[in-house]
Order: sequence, then structure tokens, then C-alpha cells
Amino acid sequence: MTATETLTQVFVVASYEIRKYLRSRRLLGVLVIIALVVGLILGLPPALGRSYSSDANRFVGTFAVFTEILVILCGTLFAADALVSEHEKRTGYFLFPNPVLRETIVIGKLLASLAASAAIILLYYLAATISAGIVTGHVTWEIGLSAAYALAYMACVVGVAFLLSAVLKGTITATVLTFFLFFLLFTIVSVALSAGGVQPWFIPSAASGIIGDVLTPPSTPPPPAPPPYIPDVATSLAVFAVYFAVSAILATVLFRQRELKS
Repeated sequence: MTATETLTQVFVVASYEIRKYLRSRRLLGVLVIIALVVGLILGLPPALGRSYSSDANRFVGTFAVFTEILVILCGTLFAADALVSEHEKRTGYFLFPNPVLRETIVIGKLLASLAASAAIILLYYLAATISAGIVTGHVTWEIGLSAAYALAYMACVVGVAFLLSAVLKGTITATVLTFFLFFLLFTIVSVALSAGGVQPWFIPSAASGIIGDVLTPPSTPPPPAPPPYIPDVATSLAVFAVYFAVSAILATVLFRQRELKS
């Protein structure tokens, strides 16, 4: 099989996955959530008699509070069941006998998950940026940096979700574990390590703090309580890259070796 044929198959798999998202209304569901969040962020201050922040970074910072949850939702909805469903739903019986490499299937599904998740995150930041421009009259480059960090964290979440999908036997288990691993378990480990005097620089949930931190100016005077530990940007991005690369490689290897069982 030539490289051109392999590349074509990758895009065929990716396009099929995106159509599957549309048929299952996952994209629509996330869009509804985004609309509700944006509506609440913009609607609550006037309803409560409060004014918006005149600083663009602080204004978008209110949106960034939800960004990490949105990233986890994207990884859960668009990646957690990507590989395990081929075994659980027995669709692999129709797909695997065809002249297509399993690596091609993984890469195609991974591209689809990344594309769908990136589209959601960028749309969310677009709404935040437009709102900031209207309310404050200006936007800043830090907003773009926050979006870039969110995309990097998204790749990390999607990679780990693919690994879990390649290892586990059920879509529900993979979906639930992906969500709670990033939403709860990593956070608990991070807090426990910090309490023990160990800096959790290698925990993705700690590294994800750079998404909102870039929008927060230094406090003067410093806050009375020490802020949660956030690794520096270079370390955080390296953590995201390592988690994504290692997880994607392991997911590919495991999916290639895994056999269908009736």
C-alpha cells in the first residue's frame, strides 16, 4: 500500500468519525452547553446588578474558568469510546478484514477527535474574544495564548482517552474513567502531593492551570493564601506533549494487538 493510499484512508476514517459525531448529536450537545455557559457569563452580571470588568484579560478569565471542564468534556465525548467501540459493538468485524491498517484506523480516529475538540474550543474562545471586544473595547494577545494552551491540554486529554479506549473493554467504563481521571483523580493526586511538599509538575491537571494563569495579572499585595501550584509554561507544555505522544503510541500498539472476541 502506497503512502498516498494510506493517507487517503486516514482521511476517510476521520471523515467517517466526524459524520458519526454529527449523527449522534455530540457536537450539537456540546454547542448547546457552550451557548448556555456563554449566556450565563454574559447574562448574570447585569441580572445581579454588577458591571463587567473593563480589563479584557480579566473579562475572558471568567470564560477560562470553564475551559478546563470543556476540554475534559471534549476528550470524553470525542475520544473515550473511539477504539473500544470497535470491539464492544463488533463493528471491527466489518472494518478489520478490509485492506486497511489498524494504525490507519487509530490515526484517522485520532485526527477526527482532535479536529472536533479543537473546533469546539476555538469556537468558545471566539465567543469570549468577541464578547471582550464588545464589552471592553479591546482584546489582547494573552487571550490567544490561553486558547493555544487549551488546545495543548486538549491534545493531552484526547491522547490519554485513546489509551484508555484501547485498554478497557466497555465504552461506558472508558467514558466514565476518562472524565473522572481528569476532573477528579488527577486533582486529588495533585493536592495530596502538594500537601506532602511535592510539586506535582507532572500532573496534567496542575499543568492546565496555565490556561487561566496567563490571563491573571500578578496580585499586589499577594493573596493571603498560597495559590495552587502551577508549573511554568515550558514544563506544562512538555507534560502535555509527553502524555499525548506516549498515550497515542501505546494506544496504537495495543489496538493493533487486540483481538476481537465474540
